[in-house]
Amino acid sequence: MKPTVERIARLLKELKPYIHEECRAFEGDDKPGMVVTIGTNDDESEWAYQSGDNSYFGACYHFPHWSVIYLFRDSNCRGLARDAMGELKELIAV
Repeated sequence: MKPTVERIARLLKELKPYIHEECRAFEGDDKPGMVVTIGTNDDESEWAYQSGDNSYFGACYHFPHWSVIYLFRDSNCRGLARDAMGELKELIAV
Protein backbone atom coordinates (compact mmCIF):
# COMPACT_ATOMS: atom_id res chain seq x y z
CA MET A 1 0.00 0.00 0.00
CA LYS A 2 1.47 3.35 -1.07
CA PRO A 3 1.85 6.28 1.29
CA THR A 4 -0.50 9.10 0.34
CA VAL A 5 -1.32 12.49 1.78
CA GLU A 6 -4.70 11.13 2.85
CA ARG A 7 -3.27 8.07 4.61
CA ILE A 8 -0.58 10.03 6.41
CA ALA A 9 -3.04 12.77 7.46
CA ARG A 10 -5.40 10.11 8.84
CA LEU A 11 -2.51 8.54 10.76
CA LEU A 12 -1.48 11.88 12.26
CA LYS A 13 -5.07 12.59 13.35
CA GLU A 14 -5.18 9.18 15.02
CA LEU A 15 -1.90 9.86 16.86
CA LYS A 16 -2.90 13.26 18.27
CA PRO A 17 -4.81 11.82 21.27
CA TYR A 18 -1.59 10.07 22.34
CA ILE A 19 0.22 13.37 22.82
CA HIS A 20 0.21 13.51 26.59
CA GLU A 21 1.05 16.58 28.63
CA GLU A 22 4.60 15.39 29.37
CA CYS A 23 5.41 14.44 25.73
CA ARG A 24 7.78 16.71 23.81
CA ALA A 25 8.64 16.58 20.11
CA PHE A 26 12.14 17.85 20.83
CA GLU A 27 14.18 18.73 23.88
CA GLY A 28 13.47 22.15 25.32
CA ASP A 29 10.07 22.51 23.68
CA ASP A 30 7.43 24.14 25.86
CA LYS A 31 4.35 22.42 24.47
CA PRO A 32 3.27 18.79 24.16
CA GLY A 33 4.17 17.06 20.91
CA MET A 34 5.74 13.97 19.37
CA VAL A 35 8.14 13.04 16.62
CA VAL A 36 6.65 10.88 13.86
CA THR A 37 8.85 9.27 11.21
CA ILE A 38 7.36 8.05 7.93
CA GLY A 39 9.48 5.62 5.91
CA THR A 40 9.02 4.16 2.45
CA ASN A 41 10.87 2.14 -0.16
CA ASP A 42 12.05 3.22 -3.62
CA ASP A 43 8.82 2.42 -5.46
CA GLU A 44 6.53 3.52 -2.58
CA SER A 45 4.87 0.10 -2.54
CA GLU A 46 5.34 -0.12 1.24
CA TRP A 47 5.51 2.34 4.08
CA ALA A 48 5.52 2.42 7.84
CA TYR A 49 5.66 4.91 10.67
CA GLN A 50 7.10 5.12 14.12
CA SER A 51 6.71 7.70 16.84
CA GLY A 52 9.35 8.84 19.26
CA ASP A 53 13.04 8.08 18.95
CA ASN A 54 14.10 7.19 15.41
CA SER A 55 17.73 6.30 16.12
CA TYR A 56 18.37 3.11 14.17
CA PHE A 57 15.49 0.96 15.29
CA GLY A 58 11.76 0.70 14.74
CA ALA A 59 9.33 0.11 11.91
CA CYS A 60 10.98 2.62 9.53
CA TYR A 61 14.60 1.62 9.93
CA HIS A 62 14.68 -0.83 7.02
CA PHE A 63 13.26 1.75 4.57
CA PRO A 64 15.77 3.90 2.66
CA HIS A 65 13.64 7.09 2.67
CA TRP A 66 12.41 8.87 5.82
CA SER A 67 10.46 12.00 6.58
CA VAL A 68 10.50 13.24 10.17
CA ILE A 69 7.43 15.18 11.35
CA TYR A 70 6.91 17.17 14.53
CA LEU A 71 3.28 16.64 15.53
CA PHE A 72 1.55 18.89 18.06
CA ARG A 73 -2.02 18.97 19.32
CA ASP A 74 -2.80 22.00 17.14
CA SER A 75 -0.94 20.78 14.03
CA ASN A 76 -2.58 20.85 10.62
CA CYS A 77 -2.39 17.14 9.83
CA ARG A 78 -3.09 17.51 6.13
CA GLY A 79 -0.37 20.16 5.79
CA LEU A 80 2.14 17.97 7.62
CA ALA A 81 1.15 15.02 5.44
CA ARG A 82 1.74 17.09 2.29
CA ASP A 83 5.14 18.15 3.62
CA ALA A 84 6.05 14.52 4.43
CA MET A 85 5.01 13.27 0.99
CA GLY A 86 6.93 16.08 -0.67
CA GLU A 87 10.06 15.19 1.29
CA LEU A 88 9.69 11.50 0.48
CA LYS A 89 9.23 12.23 -3.23
CA GLU A 90 12.37 14.39 -3.21
CA LEU A 91 14.38 11.66 -1.49
CA ILE A 92 13.19 9.00 -3.93
CA ALA A 93 14.06 11.17 -6.92
CA VAL A 94 17.71 11.48 -5.87
